[in-house]
Amino acid sequence: MVDPNQSGFKFEVSGTGFLNNLKSHTSNLKESPAMPWVGTSSAGQFSCAMSSQRTLKDLRIKRRGQPVFVQGHVLTRKGQEAAFEAFNDRLAVVKFSDEALVGYDPSELLLPTEIDDQGVPYFEIRPCRSCDILFPLTPEECESDPEPTQCPDCAA
Repeated sequence: MVDPNQSGFKFEVSGTGFLNNLKSHTSNLKESPAMPWVGTSSAGQFSCAMSSQRTLKDLRIKRRGQPVFVQGHVLTRKGQEAAFEAFNDRLAVVKFSDEALVGYDPSELLLPTEIDDQGVPYFEIRPCRSCDILFPLTPEECESDPEPTQCPDCAA
């Protein structure tokens, strides 16, 4: 397990400098043999929700630092924003603003609706009226009138 106190990685989840602060600290991360850094990329841009991708699992290439909204099994962390770090076996390891590292099924990590010019992620999350699962809206769905009330699976 990586000791978060030795990683030098600190960021604020809410604030104008979230991703800029995140980018400046990811180069200080120390890799550990206990946590293989596979299935990730440090190149490219962060992804936002689209009709074909709404969770981290849907992304073909997962970028370290990708902002996500946690809807997973750890109740004290449910509803918080975090940053994707790496895959450890079948789990996506994410880092929270307090530097805690927790592993989640990638389907439990929702993508942001948009990321502004300053790198601040915005999450428009809605509960499905049919199955009560949370799902992120795409930018187009946010602008539509009315907004979708069902997740893509129930609407299909």
